[in-house]
Amino acid sequence: MMADYEASFEGMDKLIQRIQDIGKMTEAKKIVRESTVNVARRSQEVVSVGWGQRYPTKTPKPKGYSGGTLKRSMATNITDYKGEVKYTSDYAAYQEYGTRYQTARKFVGAPYNSEKAKFISKLRRLAD
Repeated sequence: MMADYEASFEGMDKLIQRIQDIGKMTEAKKIVRESTVNVARRSQEVVSVGWGQRYPTKTPKPKGYSGGTLKRSMATNITDYKGEVKYTSDYAAYQEYGTRYQTARKFVGAPYNSEKAKFISKLRRLAD
């Protein structure tokens, strides 16, 4: 299980064709990279880390507990026109989407949704 989101846009082929026609594919690559990095940074800021560091608990930390496994499991992959931010920890999806006993924490979804609108507007400006 991984906590991940994917964006697909209708009319993307026309947008890409327009950007190619005006010769701004290098700028489009920069926009993809910048948006992916923004999502990754913001996600790392809000991901729950360790025992009682983000969500305080009344129980003491177990002996030898280091924490931060979820935060360390983040992997990013940026190619020319595709950016991925993944958390590969076994329990990442439970943290992201919640369970019947735990509320969702949206450490990937919230940064992704806030960056999505900015990403689209940057590409539209580039195509104009």
